[in-house]
Amino acid sequence: MNDIDHTQEREAAIRLVNLVHKGDHAAETEMVERYSRGLRFLLRRRTRDPNLAEDFLQETWSIALIKIRADGLDNPGRLAGYLCGIANNLVLNESRRVNRQNTSVNSDIVALIPDDSSNPFRTVSRAEVCNEVRKLLDQLKKKRDREILKRFYVWEEDKESICTRLGVDSVHFNRVLYRARQRLKSAIEASDRRSHFKVVN
Repeated sequence: MNDIDHTQEREAAIRLVNLVHKGDHAAETEMVERYSRGLRFLLRRRTRDPNLAEDFLQETWSIALIKIRADGLDNPGRLAGYLCGIANNLVLNESRRVNRQNTSVNSDIVALIPDDSSNPFRTVSRAEVCNEVRKLLDQLKKKRDREILKRFYVWEEDKESICTRLGVDSVHFNRVLYRARQRLKSAIEASDRRSHFKVVN
């Protein structure tokens, strides 16, 4: 791409971002049509799965449009790079989720487990504790609690993606996460009284 093409692309990106930020639905359609082909190519190359790539493409646009409608972009001329960054993060988060699904639970969750070192018979391996915590997560009554804790701590998805999936803003996210942690802590403490396990440091 020569300098003229690059300048034209930057000007087009700035125009589209500003229009979308002002609520122009036609500009949203133009933006999606203009950048989807490149994003689809990137996602198919990264995932090797056309169906997953399409899911990520839709999620990329969901995240991007919510952000642009509300706040615009600090550097609208770099719209393409911003969109590619979202797409790459979604692929990375999915890879982390798959890799961690059958491995350890995030240490912040494990830290909720009471540690009573006075009784040596209460000592079990960390792997057993992680398995127990994973079971307790699945048993939480509220679906939103299960989802936000798994996405944030087990699958390590980024906060922005989780907010989009759950339909909450950043402040509400913090409150939902705190309440979910408290309910999980209560479940862990109840399980601890029944099964007498603790974490080994």
